[in-house]
Amino acid sequence: MNENVKPQTEWWKRIVVGANLKTTLRRAILLALFCILLFNYVLLPVRVRGNSMEPTYRDGSWHAVNLLKLAARHPRRGEVVVISMVGRRALYLKRVLGLPGETVSFFNGQLIIDGREMPEPSLTDRGDWTLPAVTLGGDEYFVAGDNRAVPLEVHTLGTVKRKKMIGGILR
Repeated sequence: MNENVKPQTEWWKRIVVGANLKTTLRRAILLALFCILLFNYVLLPVRVRGNSMEPTYRDGSWHAVNLLKLAARHPRRGEVVVISMVGRRALYLKRVLGLPGETVSFFNGQLIIDGREMPEPSLTDRGDWTLPAVTLGGDEYFVAGDNRAVPLEVHTLGTVKRKKMIGGILR
């Protein structure tokens, strides 16, 4: 018998640990660090709860929030943003309707900005909301959900400071 022949590693050990335990541990640690950085600073998985953004985002659906999307630019009208109210425990998906310095109101479901009726192509039902005019401050945006059939009283909407917007939905 030849003494130079190494015993063959069992196939399951090779798959789980690899040929070298130190290399496998290093790779596992790097992968864990990468995932921690990715899901804390770049992408945040969120689940939609509620129907305020239907039909665009359905109740129970999962989406990824791009946390870098709004880092270098301001939100745009019509864009869906993620708003953080209490840390990352309470997040809201809303559409940006009004920009800083504008006056926003609703009359019989029609969005009015600075006295002009604005088209909203993302809506299937405008509803019958009526809201008095609100003039936005220098770092305030007006946001609302897409499901205008929901009564105004149960909808979370209104002015939001820019610093509360943490990102946009990854499409």
